[in-house]
Amino acid sequence: MDSLALKALVREWKEKYAGARVDRIHQPGDRTLVLTVRQVGTHRLVLSAERGRERAHTLFFARPDNPVDPPMFCMLARKHLVGGRIRDIRQYGWDRVLDIVVDTVDELGDTAVFTLTLELMGKHSNLILCRADAEGNPDRIVDAIVRVPSDLSRVRQVLPGLAYVRPPAQERPAIDRVTRNDLERLAGLPADDAKEWTRALMRAVAGVGPVTAREVWARVSAETGAGTADPEQVVSTLEILARASALGLESACVGLDELGRVTACAPFRLSAYERHQGVSSFDEALARFAQEHDAKQALTGQKANLVRALTDQLDRLRGKRTKLEAELEHAEDHESLRIMGELLTAYAHQVDKGASQVTLENFYDDNRPMTIPLDPSKSATQNAQAYFKRASKRKRALTLAADELALTLADIAYLESCLLQAEDADAEQLPLLREELVEQGFLKPSPRRGGNKAQRAKHRSGRPQFAPYTFRSSDGWSILVGRSNQQNDRLTLRQSRPQDIWMHVRDQPGSHVVIRRQSETVPERTLREAAMLAAYYSKARDSSNVAVDYTDIRHVWKPNGARPGHVLYNQQRTLFVTPDRSQVGLLLEQIGQPSNK
Repeated sequence: MDSLALKALVREWKEKYAGARVDRIHQPGDRTLVLTVRQVGTHRLVLSAERGRERAHTLFFARPDNPVDPPMFCMLARKHLVGGRIRDIRQYGWDRVLDIVVDTVDELGDTAVFTLTLELMGKHSNLILCRADAEGNPDRIVDAIVRVPSDLSRVRQVLPGLAYVRPPAQERPAIDRVTRNDLERLAGLPADDAKEWTRALMRAVAGVGPVTAREVWARVSAETGAGTADPEQVVSTLEILARASALGLESACVGLDELGRVTACAPFRLSAYERHQGVSSFDEALARFAQEHDAKQALTGQKANLVRALTDQLDRLRGKRTKLEAELEHAEDHESLRIMGELLTAYAHQVDKGASQVTLENFYDDNRPMTIPLDPSKSATQNAQAYFKRASKRKRALTLAADELALTLADIAYLESCLLQAEDADAEQLPLLREELVEQGFLKPSPRRGGNKAQRAKHRSGRPQFAPYTFRSSDGWSILVGRSNQQNDRLTLRQSRPQDIWMHVRDQPGSHVVIRRQSETVPERTLREAAMLAAYYSKARDSSNVAVDYTDIRHVWKPNGARPGHVLYNQQRTLFVTPDRSQVGLLLEQIGQPSNK
């Protein structure tokens, strides 16, 4: 939130919440407080000093989880604010500092005034509870959600009992004091370099954030066309946006990306965004942006946890593979041990008693001499039996290790495909992928989910199944792409016809791709487009000349006991393609997915 955004929020909150009663207070995060107030209904106000997520807005869409044991700051806020009434909501000048002034009664029954001050200062953001003077100005600190002792800052300490001091003023002029001279440096920048131009404006004017700077650039560029921007026009545009924020002269707006997700919000029209949408209030715009941001953060965290768990499992299996390969190499000499036993049995009369070794003619190898180590305490026959026993043991170990290695390699291939899917998964796919891994025994069930295998299967069956990606080739043929291992199985084995074309990258984890056959001859262009999709949705996404096998569905089958997504096939042909983003991107646009992965 920049200073214009805070100015608009204060205007709306002042109209809506002045006189509201503070009913409850919760602290769902380390640096986030939620005030429940009553004013023509119940409303929840979020005040957050979380790094990278500092914000204030009303909760319209969800109720946050609260810890069982409230932190000390939350307890103090409840003690001093619950039951009080909001007298005023104000912004300190054009700084990103929000004061909520509350009239209440102290523990002695006397009238008291407190302020809850939210300082939106990036990594230095803080939420401070203060005793206030009669005018509602913060006076003495009760406590802060982030305490700042002298060893962290020699300029400004924030500790209980200290006098509250406003954050130091910035050297840059505020938006209401900026002049043409302050923006002379912008005149030398090309107006078509949006990134550099907006950064320069943010460095020149205090309280101007990226969204405001980008909107100024868009409006000035629309007036002047190409070339450089006149500082006078920039000052004029800043004044227009400042008045719009302070007085509500323009409708609040959210900027949308190509998938319709909220990526920005402002208390004025966002002409800088190709896709934008008006909102009834800026408070709601902030809430929508925060909801999208929180959902993205939650998805990112869940994805990172799942990727980490899969990586750990793969590391363990790869270590197991190395150990099994060493065991196989060691066990492969069982035949030479058997031959030693055979030679000792055949030439027992030539072996001296108590000898530590003997050299005999190997009749299995053109009578070449073979030296055999012996146990001096045993006879030739006993040494032969010992060699037969060791040979038999290693032969059994060879079979067991080979079977175990095959299972390990299959599990590695399966988890590599899951890892690929986890990295691309959206909010819809991620929980289903996790459930699949729980069913396959690679992850433990969530403590909140619990239940036995049958109960989890019942829960999963009740959830709606997401559909495969569906594309239309340049020739008008349908191409379907599986989005998970279980969906790959359904698509290939249950939802496709025997004559449909099946594709998969050779020897690499990836999605199953199916072309719905419309005639006997499949157009070459459709084959190549489907092959590029198969390569793109595989581990070979960033490779060139990728081998993609294809065959009729009738030639694809699933081995008994195989992991989800694993199939065998024959009678295949091969295409070699490169998943060029310029070509794949045209297909991905059909499902609204960017091709910059």
